[in-house]
Order: sequence, then C-alpha cells, then structure tokens
Amino acid sequence: MTQAQKNKKFEQIIEKITAAKSIAVFAHVSYDADGLGSLYGLSFYLKKLGKKVDMFVDSKITKLDARFFDITLLKDDLAEYDLMIMVDTQNAGRLGKYCSAFKNHPNTVRLDHHIGTFNDAKIELTLPYASACEVVLELIERMPAKIDKKVATYLYAGILTDTYGFLVDSVSEQTFKHALTLIEHGADFHKASNMLLRAQTIEQFNLSKRMAEKLEIFDGDIAISSLTKKDFKQTNTKPNECMSLSNKLICLDKINFSCLMKEEQNNIFSCSLRAKKPYNVAQIAEKFGGGGHILASACKIKGSEKDVKKKILQAIREVK
Repeated sequence: MTQAQKNKKFEQIIEKITAAKSIAVFAHVSYDADGLGSLYGLSFYLKKLGKKVDMFVDSKITKLDARFFDITLLKDDLAEYDLMIMVDTQNAGRLGKYCSAFKNHPNTVRLDHHIGTFNDAKIELTLPYASACEVVLELIERMPAKIDKKVATYLYAGILTDTYGFLVDSVSEQTFKHALTLIEHGADFHKASNMLLRAQTIEQFNLSKRMAEKLEIFDGDIAISSLTKKDFKQTNTKPNECMSLSNKLICLDKINFSCLMKEEQNNIFSCSLRAKKPYNVAQIAEKFGGGGHILASACKIKGSEKDVKKKILQAIREVK
C-alpha cells in the first residue's frame, strides 16, 4: 500500500466515524490483549469525540485479564448502530455470534494488521505492523481529540503482549516508535507489563508444567505439545488461560516451528502455530481453514489428539 492509498483509507474511515453518532466496536473470539487493547483503546477514544460506543467480544475473559480490562463495560446484545468497526480481526467469521450482524450492516470498517483483504467490511485497512493497536494509534493520531493516559495504556498493552515484550521477529523500528508515542501520552507501561505479560496464576503455572511434560521434538527443529480437556480439568484451567504458552515453545533453542494444541471441545483442537524466520506458518493454518501472520497463526482441527498431532507434523514438514 502506497502512502497515498494509506492516507485515502484513513480519510474514508474518519469520514465514517465523524458522520456516525452510534458505533459498535468488536474484537475477535479466542481473544488476546492486542484485540482487547484495540477494542478498549479505540472505544474510549471515540467516546472522547462524543460518540455513543458499545464494545463486544464473543469470548469469556479470564479473571486475571479482567483485572486490566473492565469486563463490566462489555455489551452482549446489539442495538442499532450507524457504524460497526472490527479490530485485530481477519474476517467476520472471527466475530462469533456477531458475524452475521457485521456482514449485513451497511457501514463497516476493519482495522487490522493481518495482511489480506477479505471483503467482510466496506472499508478495510490492514497495515503490516506487529500489532493491531498500532493501526488504531495511527488512525486516532489523525483525529482531533487528545490521546489520554487510559487510551494510551490500552494501546500500549496490545503492542507489548502481541510482541511478547518486543521479542518476536515481527518487531521493527516502527514498533518502538509507536510504543514511545504512547508512553509520551502517559501509557502506564509498568501496569501493562506486570498485569498482562508477567502475571500468572498457580493454576496457569501448573498448566505450563503439563505442556512441558507433553512436549515432543521432531526432526530436531519442530516442537509440538498438546493440552486436552483432561489436562485443563486436572489443573483447574481453561483453554483461554494458556495464550502466552504458545510463544514459549518457539523460544526453545534450535526450534524453527512450534505448535501448541488445545482441546476446546471434544476432539476439536485449537492449534497455535509459531515459526522463526524465514519460515511461514500462515500457509499451514490456511490449509486447515485458519490464518494469521507468517510467523504466528492459528487454526482448528477436528480429530483425536494423536491424529491432529500427525496432521500438524505432516503439514509442517511439507513447508520446510
């Protein structure tokens, strides 16, 4: 996308926001802090512009994350809106029960960093940044209201967590510039780090031990582990409490590919795929109907624990 095309997209979106009195903002199912950070950061900013804003995410937020994101502000039932915006979301299918309402609405916008056009929104802006919060930041920097501490903290949280503390290969000079801009606007980076990046419950710690116990290494550079419903029950955890674990496997020495399989329903596994440069796991996820980034993607696969592991291993070997 050229700078001129980017500027035009921003202008179109700002026109839609300016004209709207009521706006619904959505984040994706199987939420993460970048999705929620984009959701909360953008929504609070739009409220500063005098807009009536409702927030939606079709996922249950964990108690730990609810300390940072006030879940009492989330809505469940839709009303009538002049505009709908989805953030950090590749396609409307990732909105869960809100998918059809979004796809059928006449005024929709997608703000994302997952590159690709899916035509689920009337206006789509995707920029190749490390987080969706950076796309939101560049949008609101072009608008009249001042970015306050609350908005800055939510957006900083998304950048921090989606880059795993600025450690993943998607981090660029621009990532640090965006983070600095938010700190200059008052972002509480200590709060974001302590509550979202470092914090974990004893139950989550025990779950990470279970993941390590079940870890298998293939071909010297492929790491695969799995967590079943039995594992979650025995550790008193749920699948949405192990999002950070997906990034731990790829950090292992000599590992180029990793996958954490999480059984969300009986014989339905959510597979979090990671890779190191120059490899590509997006094409693996897409093969199974999922998607994401070149170095971090996800998909869902039906089958037994053994069968799903076999399918993932075969798919990884095909792209090596």
